[in-house]
Amino acid sequence: MKKIIIILGTLLLAFLILYYLISDTGSLHRNKAKLKKEVQVNERESQVTEKLVQDSRRAVTEKVDANINEKESNIGCHQRYQQHENWQRINDIFAEVYINDAELSGEHHFQKMQLEAVKSYADAGDPNAMFHYGSELIWKGGLGIYFNELNRSRSLSQSERKKAIDNHQLDMMALEYGSKNLLDSATLGKLGGIIELQLLHHHIFKRQVEHGKDIESIKNAMMVSLAYEQLIEEVFINDSLMMDGFQFTDEKKDLMKKFSKQYPEIELAEIQEEANNIQGRLFNYWREKREKLGNPIYPDKFPDYLEQHMANKNKECQT
Repeated sequence: MKKIIIILGTLLLAFLILYYLISDTGSLHRNKAKLKKEVQVNERESQVTEKLVQDSRRAVTEKVDANINEKESNIGCHQRYQQHENWQRINDIFAEVYINDAELSGEHHFQKMQLEAVKSYADAGDPNAMFHYGSELIWKGGLGIYFNELNRSRSLSQSERKKAIDNHQLDMMALEYGSKNLLDSATLGKLGGIIELQLLHHHIFKRQVEHGKDIESIKNAMMVSLAYEQLIEEVFINDSLMMDGFQFTDEKKDLMKKFSKQYPEIELAEIQEEANNIQGRLFNYWREKREKLGNPIYPDKFPDYLEQHMANKNKECQT
């Protein structure tokens, strides 16, 4: 069953659904996309890759089912819950722990700096700088181009971006260093660093299954994606209902089935076992860092009444 999680208020919904379906990554921060009811995943692959990740960043502040057969009564049900005062509080919390309005629109000061300048702040221990720097490195390491056009050596046409992404082989050094920055940002309070890790590694995994030519890179992307999904489940166990929109469980299962058909000789159980080992190391690192800083190992950012509000909405509006 498709999941629908809509956190932004009704006034923002009209233009945020497909805000990032445009031709150039740089213009993601300058243009509003035309509202559409259905996204064809295979249309304009380089654009959709960018849109998927950016939409995923909004997964709890905005996750819209694009099914054109959605019943109007269901839509009305969601809107009714969004109009409740609890909705703004939910949105405020996600803005605090993950991405705020300035970051969503590309107006955060770190998004207007050259990468080396952001790195200097990250090296100095600024969690927001770590978040933005790590995200850029993972984009580059996993997909072959920086997300922020400011960090590219030159502007790329749509066909050039598509070629760069399709032909890219994973840069493990960039992925590992970017991941460490994002995880460290989370230990320091920018909890969305873990969310970003899960989202980006999921799309790297998806890209590798669909276009990867190196079997080891595909396997590595799969086990790391599984590990980060398990990490987010464990770390946010107190807010699991709110994190449900980031879990991609069904899509990940479909990708693994596709992989198994392509490479029937590869044992998925072995990949899952290695993913468990990676997750264990990641969680140990997280726990040690959080304990040293005096921060809770299992954050609980959403009060019970907000989780109940979400549970009520899910139950009433998805039937």
